Amino acid sequence: MITLPPVCDRGAAAALYPEFAESLGPAPLVVDAARVERIGQAMLQLLVSAARSEGGIAIREPSAAFTAALHLTRLEHVVLEGVAA
Repeated sequence: MITLPPVCDRGAAAALYPEFAESLGPAPLVVDAARVERIGQAMLQLLVSAARSEGGIAIREPSAAFTAALHLTRLEHVVLEGVAA
């Protein structure tokens, strides 16, 4: 499982990229989005890319800010497809 930080900016995306790349596989990668307060384009791109990978991703406990950003960018259907309980 990968836990997203409160501020998901370009720096956070760059720091988490290796962990995402290493963790992707045939099973969905669980991403905890409970603490997200702000999310930027770079992190959204990383999440979309991961969601479109072989196993995809499963978002766990998306925060209101996370969900609002996905709704605003119309990416909820791509990223939230596999919301984990």
